[in-house]
Amino acid sequence: MRPPRLFNLMLTAFALVIVLGISGMALAFWLVVGQSNPEQMRWMEAEAAARTQAAQLAAYYQRVGSWRGVERQLGPLPQGFGSIEGAVSLLDENGRVVAGRRRPMILRGNEAVLRIPIVVNNQQVGTLVISVIDTDEAFPVGNLNRRPLLLGMLSAGAGLMAVLLVLAAIFSRQISTPLRQISAAAHAIADGDHSSRVQTANVRELADLSASFNRMAEALQQADQQRRQLTADIAHELRTPLSIIKGRLEGIQDGVYEADAEQIEALLTEVALLERLINDLHLLALADAGQLPLYREVVSPQMLVNEAIRSFTPAANERNVRLSATIDDNLPDIEVDPQRIAQVLGNLIGNALRHTPAGGEVIVSAHRDESGIRFEVRDTGAGIDPADLPYIFDRFYKADRARSRSSGGAGLGLAIARRLVEAHGGQIWATSALQQGTTVSFRLPVSPTAPEPANQLSTGALLNNI
Repeated sequence: MRPPRLFNLMLTAFALVIVLGISGMALAFWLVVGQSNPEQMRWMEAEAAARTQAAQLAAYYQRVGSWRGVERQLGPLPQGFGSIEGAVSLLDENGRVVAGRRRPMILRGNEAVLRIPIVVNNQQVGTLVISVIDTDEAFPVGNLNRRPLLLGMLSAGAGLMAVLLVLAAIFSRQISTPLRQISAAAHAIADGDHSSRVQTANVRELADLSASFNRMAEALQQADQQRRQLTADIAHELRTPLSIIKGRLEGIQDGVYEADAEQIEALLTEVALLERLINDLHLLALADAGQLPLYREVVSPQMLVNEAIRSFTPAANERNVRLSATIDDNLPDIEVDPQRIAQVLGNLIGNALRHTPAGGEVIVSAHRDESGIRFEVRDTGAGIDPADLPYIFDRFYKADRARSRSSGGAGLGLAIARRLVEAHGGQIWATSALQQGTTVSFRLPVSPTAPEPANQLSTGALLNNI
């Protein structure tokens, strides 16, 4: 059994709240109207008016000392709730009528007599007697026909409920529609359509959810494109040396080539390229899985830079590129895997040499900053286009897609450098300007237990090779 839709649940919940609210109001009104006693309410009104008049008569007796002239003070009973008429009489302490006035009465049942004692100085000096008669033709609350009133109230409640249900349906749709769109887009992405997106909702929380979903879909689409590109790049990088090896072996088999040392050397070169590619991919896989082994040692940054300079001196001389190093004084030691950091420096220097024309310069430097030791490899090549700069650390990415395998690698060098630096807890980044060159920098933390070394190189020491 499928669960109910959110729209139906919300609409049902709103309808129940509206029906219960209106029903409660109707029930409360019915109870108030049905249980109220209009005659009692008018009696209480008349009693309050009578006690007010009795207090006035008591004040008169205390001021005059007798009931002489009290007729002018004694008036008719004031009109109260509905229509009340009555006879008003004043008796003295002996029960004799001192004053009184009787208005015309319409008898509609038993006459109710109200007696209010008049007390002065804790002594009863008289009694105010009122005969109250209910005349409810003027406003017959006691005989109200409640059926039309109830029907009218129910009609108004039904109209109000209809309006509220329409508003509830609109509000429920404002919430359920974006969720349905997100659900449909999620199914589309699950089926392989990573271009599916949703519109921004009008409710803040749903708008945030829609924006987050779109960002996730964009990331999935980019990841899928990168995966497809990665697969194509790996296939291309493997296909080229395999095709060369196959072609040469077929040539030897057909007698086109002789199985001499030259052919074997060419085959070994292609096999070495295949081996390097596979090793690089294996290293990246280990780094992605967090299983890359690091054999850390406390070493000096000067040693790492000097070894890298010495290793690439022949290649720099062959390309007629000036290779130099600049190292700050008294750099503290760092705790790293020397072979891995040498691999990072080698990848960066190799890239710089490939992209620096003859007569140019590549400078390798090491400096102390507030966060650790910063290594830099700066060249004077053509630079990198700003559109390509954010992607140069992606695997198999080549800013120049027309670059051949002989002039450039498989596009894994910078990706490997990034993963190795990050495995050491460092950061790597690049800056570039067209026709001015590129600087690739990475920072490694200082070893917390390594002592500050003595002077090993003077500031600005250079190892120059032309």
